[in-house]
Amino acid sequence: MHIVFVSREYHDSKRGGGIATYLYDLITLILEEGHQVTLITASDDTREESVEKKGNFTKINLSGGDFVIPQVESGFVTIKKFRIFFRFFSYRLKILKEVLKLKNVDILEVSEFGAESAFFRKFNFPVVYRLHTSSLLDRSTGGVFKFKPGLIPNFFTGYFEKRSLAHAEFITSCSMSLKEWTSKYFEIPESKIQVLYNPINLNNWHFDRTEESLNTHKILYVGTVSYEKGVGDLIEACRVLLKKGFNLTLTIAGKLGNYGLRLQKELEGETWCEFLGHIGKKELANVYESHSLAVFPSHWEAMGLVALEAMYSGALVIGSREGGMSEIIEEGKSGFLVKPKDPLALADRIEEVLKLPIETKLQISKNAVDQVVNSFSDKKIVPEFLAYYQEVTKIYRN
Repeated sequence: MHIVFVSREYHDSKRGGGIATYLYDLITLILEEGHQVTLITASDDTREESVEKKGNFTKINLSGGDFVIPQVESGFVTIKKFRIFFRFFSYRLKILKEVLKLKNVDILEVSEFGAESAFFRKFNFPVVYRLHTSSLLDRSTGGVFKFKPGLIPNFFTGYFEKRSLAHAEFITSCSMSLKEWTSKYFEIPESKIQVLYNPINLNNWHFDRTEESLNTHKILYVGTVSYEKGVGDLIEACRVLLKKGFNLTLTIAGKLGNYGLRLQKELEGETWCEFLGHIGKKELANVYESHSLAVFPSHWEAMGLVALEAMYSGALVIGSREGGMSEIIEEGKSGFLVKPKDPLALADRIEEVLKLPIETKLQISKNAVDQVVNSFSDKKIVPEFLAYYQEVTKIYRN
């Protein structure tokens, strides 16, 4: 098959997040199966355009993106942030023109996030809309954002996301939670949405966890450092435990942003907390295996690939009850779940896990690894994607 992906981010982008990781892993694994893949994405430097080809993989980096990365394009950054409005239509027309140039396409997948399909029409191949998380989803409430002037870009983009999905024939979701949210707030029948979990490419990770590592009081958070991810709640929970006499450390790995930089400044000089910033997979693997506990107290999470990574490393994982992490963590068996936005409850749960007997910790660690391998690994998930693509292609042609 010739499979085309349209995404505003990819793994080598400075804007890369969960979608970028999902796409990189999925594309890598699909290529290994011998299929042809074309990716249409945006250059970090919106003044540049290029095409990269390697074997069966073609990556088209478009210019004219509706964003700005200050480290890449300095000067008049405040004005350039309004590109979401004055480049929205021109960039999406550019995507459409690029799609129309392609030949022998069997299927195309595009994320609902960012509404990059705003000008898509009926092609001679099917289009699958992949749910990752809408611009309108308020992680703090699990609902839709209430209007505020600062959220005008979200409502502007969200309008086109909703409009595109209303006309979509084929939709997949990275979790049941996101499927239910989209069905409820975008009024799309649940029967129209197929849940296909994001796969984790096990070849990317090599761990050598020791029994001793599970008996330490080393706590880890991985991911974007933001309020909605519950990082502030985790810091407060750790402070509660420090006051109770726990000799613990907290390591925070991931993109900081303004919120993260503020937290980093507030904690300056406190040796129990360390900010690593964004780090590569090899270094991250060492970080995972040296920490006993990985905590992801997001207010709402579509799925949480970092939770899968931590589970596969053998760490004891605490995740949020709200959203997709509750679908990948079996309470008390392969990890633990906690109510978000409650630092005291989080502190109690961390204390409970730290005090578990080593035999129990070892069993939960093993269960976590087994669950990732059996339910979320590339060998389990990628065939499901390819089978779905083939089924959609068949339905479309008939």
